[in-house]
Amino acid sequence: MPTLQDALESLKELKLTSLPKKKKISQELLGKFKGIIPAGKNSTQFIKELRTNLYGKVK
Repeated sequence: MPTLQDALESLKELKLTSLPKKKKISQELLGKFKGIIPAGKNSTQFIKELRTNLYGKVK
């Protein structure tokens, strides 16, 4: 019957042989949409303006 020590050793082996971590989605998208937000506005202001001007008009 396996002991607690055997279980811990198995977990350590799994931890050492784990797959490489993927990049976070935020890191993958960083800079992809540069230039979309006009100069002088932040993203919140830009989104608010889009919502008030385009709501229900985009098909």
